[in-house]
Amino acid sequence: MLWRSAQGLLLILGVGFAVVSGLVANALMAPLGVSGVLLTSLSAGFAAMICFIGLIVLRYAAVQFRDEPDQHRFFWRLVATLSAILVTAVADHFLLFWLGWVTVSLTLHRLLLFYPDRPRAILAAHKKFIFARIAETLLAVVLLTLYWHFDIVRISALGQLAHNHVSHLLALLLVTVAAMKCAQLPVHGWLLQVVEAPTAVSALLHAGIINLGGYLLLQFTPLLAPAEAARWLLAVVAGISMLVAASVTMTRISVKVRLAWSTVAQMALMLVEISLGYYALAMLHLVAHSCYKAHAFLMAGSVVEQHERQKFAQVGLPKFQSLLLGASVALVLVVMTVALVDKAFYLAPWFAVGMALALWLASEVEQLSWRYAIRTLGNAAAWLLLYSLGVWGLNHLLPSPASQNYLIGIDVWICLVLVAIASVYFWLLYHPHQALGHRLFIALNAGLYLDEWATRLTLRMWPLRSRGAAPKFVLENKS
Repeated sequence: MLWRSAQGLLLILGVGFAVVSGLVANALMAPLGVSGVLLTSLSAGFAAMICFIGLIVLRYAAVQFRDEPDQHRFFWRLVATLSAILVTAVADHFLLFWLGWVTVSLTLHRLLLFYPDRPRAILAAHKKFIFARIAETLLAVVLLTLYWHFDIVRISALGQLAHNHVSHLLALLLVTVAAMKCAQLPVHGWLLQVVEAPTAVSALLHAGIINLGGYLLLQFTPLLAPAEAARWLLAVVAGISMLVAASVTMTRISVKVRLAWSTVAQMALMLVEISLGYYALAMLHLVAHSCYKAHAFLMAGSVVEQHERQKFAQVGLPKFQSLLLGASVALVLVVMTVALVDKAFYLAPWFAVGMALALWLASEVEQLSWRYAIRTLGNAAAWLLLYSLGVWGLNHLLPSPASQNYLIGIDVWICLVLVAIASVYFWLLYHPHQALGHRLFIALNAGLYLDEWATRLTLRMWPLRSRGAAPKFVLENKS
């Protein structure tokens, strides 16, 4: 009965938030605000997405914990976490936003330790606890400084902020908070080890909670947009994280660990989009990633799913002629789309779209033969049209960003990162048995040993005392 009641309430709230978001976005009603809460098109839309993810996770957990003696304890911890996320999503007052942010971390910590006899889950929760406290302290510094220097206590009032060296420093701190929340390198290790938690918790974490870092930056765009140093920091950290995480993902076999590394890479890509000023694209990425990752984690136990992933990993690289054809067609489609929909042109996002489209087209031609070329071309055009419509629609949901300069350096940097990712991918497929390819595979499979370094550092800062657990488990890095 409790599970059904919670699902019904989330369904009602989700529909309500979605309706409000649509009405506000189309100027059919003003944003709704009361007692530190404000429903804008962005906040209501994000809350609607959380309700949708929460509904799916609750339905899954109701079945998974049907015969568990501690199902009520898990239920209330899960509901508390969902409630905290929703409060954070709709909060407008700084104090309410910060309290919701902290509560999300604390309630998630209890979910991660639901099975206290799993050493890797204990280690993951311990590292996350330390990083979360650091991020919350930095966020508190940002909010208190905004109040002290600019007499601002509401997110909706950030538009009147006077931009100077103080606000730019705050933007740097804000970027640091978002990067830590999104598990960017080198504080990513805890996200790889929370797969020891119940599957419902992993799904909620990867589909909802991890997105709060991106949502934070979208809410604080008036502070971030004019701060070029902060945007550079965001692009560099997220770019390196995307390169390493995407490369490591290619070497992993375990479904859940592969998905965890994929989350790091996807969050990095979303942060890159924000650094470029593509806020609508970042929101579209956030929504799409949430839905995909919730489905992927909840289906991770399927043998068929694992088999299909293994088959995909063994697909050979298309021939050079197919790659050339795919790149040519992708170039034409991307240029046409850019001419129609993109007014503030950056090369990097379209370069990424073109690379992915070229590889997909090449694979289609290689596997299905030339007679499927017209159908493949139609599919590619349809996907680009769907993407363009999604960005166009979300442009109405997001507030108009503050004016910001085109930073060609960031654009070039992200293009180089994308080229590096493609180079690693091609090298591992073309030359897996050569000495360099073999050493590269081993290093990437170990995550470049970054998590071991971060683990040692955190355990020196705050030693872990686990009952009945051997000390050696803290540095294990199983795949």
